[in-house]
Amino acid sequence: MSLTDALRQLWRYRYALLGVPLLLAGAIFFFTRHEKKVYASEMTIYTGIASGYTLSGNAESDFFSTSNAFDNLLSLIKSRETREEVACRLLAHHLQLGDSLDAQLLSWNSLSHLHELLPAPLRARLTGPALPETLRRVRAYAAANDDNELYRLLNSHDDVYSVEALGRVAAARINSSDLIKLEYEAGDAAICRYTLQLTMQVFSEQYRGLRVDQTQAVIHYYERETDKALRALSAAERRFLAFNRDNDIINYYEQTKYIAGEREYLNSDINKIEMQYAAARAALRAVNGKLAGRAAAILSSGELLGQRRRLEALHVELANQEVFARQREGSPSAVVPALQAQVAATTAAMHTTLTTHYAQVGTVEGMPSKSLLDEWLQNLIAATENEAKLAVMQKRKGEFMAEYHRMAPLGATLKIIEREIDLAQKTYLVLLNHLNDSKASQQNNELTTELKVVAPAFRPLHPKSGKRKLLLAGGAFGGFFFVAALVLGAGLLDGRLRKPSVAARHTGLPVLGVLPMPLAPVPAPNTHDQASLHHLARQLLRQRGSATPGQPFVVAVASPRRHEGKTSLTQALAARCTALGLRTVALYPAGTAFAPEAVESGATLYDAALAAVQLPALAALSPAAATAELVLLELPALLEDDYPVTLLPQAQLVLLTLRADRTWEPKDQQALQALRSATAAPVEVVLTGVDAFDGREILV
Repeated sequence: MSLTDALRQLWRYRYALLGVPLLLAGAIFFFTRHEKKVYASEMTIYTGIASGYTLSGNAESDFFSTSNAFDNLLSLIKSRETREEVACRLLAHHLQLGDSLDAQLLSWNSLSHLHELLPAPLRARLTGPALPETLRRVRAYAAANDDNELYRLLNSHDDVYSVEALGRVAAARINSSDLIKLEYEAGDAAICRYTLQLTMQVFSEQYRGLRVDQTQAVIHYYERETDKALRALSAAERRFLAFNRDNDIINYYEQTKYIAGEREYLNSDINKIEMQYAAARAALRAVNGKLAGRAAAILSSGELLGQRRRLEALHVELANQEVFARQREGSPSAVVPALQAQVAATTAAMHTTLTTHYAQVGTVEGMPSKSLLDEWLQNLIAATENEAKLAVMQKRKGEFMAEYHRMAPLGATLKIIEREIDLAQKTYLVLLNHLNDSKASQQNNELTTELKVVAPAFRPLHPKSGKRKLLLAGGAFGGFFFVAALVLGAGLLDGRLRKPSVAARHTGLPVLGVLPMPLAPVPAPNTHDQASLHHLARQLLRQRGSATPGQPFVVAVASPRRHEGKTSLTQALAARCTALGLRTVALYPAGTAFAPEAVESGATLYDAALAAVQLPALAALSPAAATAELVLLELPALLEDDYPVTLLPQAQLVLLTLRADRTWEPKDQQALQALRSATAAPVEVVLTGVDAFDGREILV
C-alpha cells in the first residue's frame, strides 16, 4: 500500500477517525469529573553503605556487598511489617488529637474520614493518656484477632491507614551514591509529609535493631564459649599446680636436666676417687708390711687411733660440705675453712705423736723409721680422705638415683597436663579474639547504621497535576491511532479488485475502463459518470479502428457472475455510440431487467439457452446487426448460465465486466480460460463500481 493509498483509506473513514477519539475523550471526561487531588512529597536519606566511615577506615567499595546492603535496606522499607507499624503510628497520632485539629498532621477532611472509619466508642477505647499508651492500645487491638475494626482497616483499601496505601511509599537508590529517596503521594498534604517522616523513623529503628541484634547474638555466643574455655584453662592450670606441688617440682625440665648432669658428674668423681682410694690403700698396705714390731704397736696406740678416727670424721664432714657446696653451684660453705683447719690440726697432731715415738722404732730393711711413719701418715690421710669422699659420693649418688627414678615417670603426666593447658589456652585466645572482633563489628554497626536525613520531607502546597488531562489526551490519541490502525490494517488485508491496477494484477488482463455504479444510460453532464463512460467509449472506438471495413464491429460483453454490470455497460455504450452517430445494435439475453428509461430503440433480446443449443449466426438473432456499424452482444453469466459459444468467434473484442468490491477467485480464472478457448478476440476488463478516486488511475 502506497502512501497515497493509505491517506485515501484514512480519508474514506474520516468520520470514524474523528468520532471515536471524540467519543473516548467525552467518556473519560465524564468518568473522571470527580478525580481526587493528589499531593506528593519526598525525602533523601544518607546511608553511608558504600563510602561511609567505619572503625577500620572508609568502607570498601565491594559492588556485590554494597548492592546486597541496599537491597536489604530497600526491602526492609517496603516490607509489610514496616508498613503496618507506620499505619499504627499514624493512626495513634491521629487518635491522640481527639476531636481537635492539628494542621501539621491532617486536614478536616481527613479527620472526618477517620471519624467515619472508627466509631466514637472505639476511638475512646483506643485513645490513651499519652501517645505511647495510645500506640500500645492500637497495636494490641489490631493484633487481638483478625475480625476487629482495626485489623480490617489495616488490610482494607483505605487511602490513608491501610497497608496497601502505604505500599505507595517508593524507595530507590539515587544512581550509585549512598543516598536513597523516599517518595509518597496522598490526598492530604499533611498526611503525605508525616507518613514519610514515620516511615523514616520506623525503618531506621528496624534497620538498626536488625544489624545490632544480629551481632549481639554472635557476641553472646562468643562470650559463653570464651567463659567455658577460660574455665577449662583454669582447671588445667590448677591440675598443673597441684601436680607440681604434690611432686615437689619447680621446673621439671631444669630439675631433670640437673639430676642427669649431677649423676654423670658424681659417676666421674666416684671413679676418680675410687682409683685414688685404691692407690692410697695399696700404698698404705705396703707401708704396713714394712713396719713391724714396736712400730706397729705405736700405730695401734690408743692416742693415734683416736686421732685417726677424728681425722676420718673430719674428712667425711669436709666431703659432705664440698659436695653440697658444688650442688649450690660453687658457693663455698663457711664451715669448710674451719673443717680444713681442723683436718690440718689433726694431721699435725698425728705427726707429733708419730715424731714422739720416732727414736724407738726401725725397719727391717734398715730404712729410718721416721720416713716410713711419714709415708704411712700421708697414705693414711689420702686413704682416709678418699674413703670419706667416696662414702659421701656413694650416698649422694644413691639419693640422686632415687630422685631420678621418681622424676622419670612424672614427665609423661606433666606433658599431658601441659598439652591440655596449651590446647585450652589456644582455644581461649581464639575465642577471645573472635569476641573482640564481634564487639568491634557491633560498634561498627552502630556507627554505620546511623541513617541521616539529608533532605527532610516537605509539605506540598499544591496538588500534582491530575491524570485527567493525560487520560483525555491518551484516550483521544489512542482512539485515533486505534481506528487508523484498523483502517490501514484492513486496507493491507483487502483482497478486492478495487481499482484498475489491482484488477490487472489479479486477473492478468488489461483494464479498458472503469464505470461507477449505478450508471445511468445517459449520465449527467460534467460528472464522473460521464467522464468514465466517455473514456470507455473512446477506448472502444479506438479498438473499432482495427475492424474490417464494411463489417460490423462486434463487442461481446461478459462477466463470470450475474449482477456485474454487463447490462448497464451495454446500455451506456449503446446510448453513447448512438449519440456519436454510429449505427449500434445491442443484443441482450432474454429476461434481462432493464431500467425503464434505459430501453433504447436498437435493443434486441435473444434466447441465450436456445442459442447455446441451436448455435445460430449473429444475423439470425438480429437482422439489423448485418447493417450495423457496432454490435454489442451481452452474454449471460459465464459461471451461472449457458451462453452461445458460436457467436464468440464473430466477436472482435470481449469486455469482461468485474465488480470492484469482489475478489478474483480460481473459478473466475476457469471461466476466463473457457472464454478464451471460445474466441481469439482480446479480452479486456471493465471494472464497475469503482470510486472516483480509484478511477483516476486511468481517467484524467
